[in-house]
Amino acid sequence: MSPAPDFRELVGDDLPAEELLRLRRAHDALVAAGPPPELSPHLAEPSRPPRRESVLVRRRFAVLALAASLGVAAFIGGAVFGEQRAEFDAEFTVVMRGIGPERGALASLEVGQRDDAGNWPMRLRVRGLAGLAPRGYYELLLTKGARRIPCGNFTVHDGTTTVLLNAPYELDGSSGWVVAVHRKRHVENPPVIMTT
Repeated sequence: MSPAPDFRELVGDDLPAEELLRLRRAHDALVAAGPPPELSPHLAEPSRPPRRESVLVRRRFAVLALAASLGVAAFIGGAVFGEQRAEFDAEFTVVMRGIGPERGALASLEVGQRDDAGNWPMRLRVRGLAGLAPRGYYELLLTKGARRIPCGNFTVHDGTTTVLLNAPYELDGSSGWVVAVHRKRHVENPPVIMTT
């Protein structure tokens, strides 16, 4: 057994007084506890290689633990992503109503704060629009006078559909919003929802 080391040799003299006092108490407690007991002869013997069955059991357990960890991570990631999507900070909201055959449809367009690149993030919630045939889609358009400027395409499902879009244009008091339907290529795309 070796003699107890000198405290000043271990920590030096360049520590603040409070830190020296804290370390001194810890050092004294370790010296008072004494050395750990000797290793038992049973534990000092070299171990036999594990049996094949125990290796397989450990592997199965490791694979199950990994699968469970991945499942938990996916759940947490989905929850965090869903929470981020739910927290949309809107600068203003525009209410839109269906027209013509889609007059029962409703929409709200939340416009977020303009970013440094000039994009206005938007969240569009639509309810009551009919599902479309393959290749059919709806389009959100910004209107300025007679001009219709595209802001993104989307499809819908039963219930309320929520879509994240953006508008890289100047928005002013003369701007309006329209949702147009695209059923076939190269045909007129009539509006189905407009600002009120």
